Amino acid sequence: MLAGEYGQFTYEKGSVSFPCWLLEKYQALDIAPEELGYLLLAMYQLQKTAQAKGHGTKGEPYPLNVNPGDNPWVGKALEKGWAKWSGDGEGRRVVLDPIWQQLYHLWETEQEAVQREESLEAGRKDGRKDGFGEDFDYSRIVKELDRLRGSLSVTVREQQLIQEFNIKYGWSTDFILHFFRLCSGRNLMQIKNYRPLAAQIYRSGIFTLEGLEAFMNEVDWISKQAAEIKKDYLGLYGMVTVMERDYYVKWHITWKFSHTLIVRAARESAGAANATFKYIDSIMARWHELGADTLEACEEAIRVWQEEKKEQAKARSAANRKSRAGASKPAKEREASPWSGFSLEGAEEQ
Repeated sequence: MLAGEYGQFTYEKGSVSFPCWLLEKYQALDIAPEELGYLLLAMYQLQKTAQAKGHGTKGEPYPLNVNPGDNPWVGKALEKGWAKWSGDGEGRRVVLDPIWQQLYHLWETEQEAVQREESLEAGRKDGRKDGFGEDFDYSRIVKELDRLRGSLSVTVREQQLIQEFNIKYGWSTDFILHFFRLCSGRNLMQIKNYRPLAAQIYRSGIFTLEGLEAFMNEVDWISKQAAEIKKDYLGLYGMVTVMERDYYVKWHITWKFSHTLIVRAARESAGAANATFKYIDSIMARWHELGADTLEACEEAIRVWQEEKKEQAKARSAANRKSRAGASKPAKEREASPWSGFSLEGAEEQ
């Protein structure tokens, strides 16, 4: 096929617009990387069906007389809350308004954060301690923390931590307030939660409210994925601990394993007497050493490992049989011995 003809062919087939802004904010939208394909297919199905209805063509991806919600990809979008039904009667259709509204809200929030940061920067250039011309308001933070908890419960250690946030990390009053509010919305209201989160935020070089929100959204996503592993595959209950979340960070962020591969390792650990995140970590570490970064490579690693276990079991079984045979010979073998019936006392008498 000539290049010009192919170009015309692809032009006529059309394209699906997938905003880069959506790809940048998929974690904030609580969309797993592997779910982006579902969303793209749903967008394609809805776009092609709308074109088919508008032009009376018969090339739609599924029959027009079929409920769009019956399509697996559109159904997934409805199930996840990315799409909704709109209109009545024959005009009733599926639209992606929910996800576009969420994206708009994220953009609006970001713009507000930029404006706040510009005000803070202007204040710092004027030599003020706080971007709004105020000194660090320690008492305001303590009062807000009490309000979030619904009681007067701020401890001496937490008071020292607030001072550390300001003096060591250089966080402003508004930044610390926003940090505590974001923690409260995620039920992270203890000093054991605050300190490691704050340290990681500082090491990541985050100093804007937008950056803080993005970081906490990523914590949400990781915690959700870790909770799925804990409950659905290990059969464990309770909140995800800091250590369990750190394991997931190591697998997904440091070692670059997809959630699909992590789930496969979790499935492999199901039924084990010591099925824990540490057990999964031993599997992931083996895959990491082997460089297995695809599902096919991981399946092959599992197959080889299972074969090795069978060979080891056979070797142990053979060793045990040999040990038992050496310790106690059969009676017939003992009778057939050339020394059978020999008596040392009889030999001496002769």
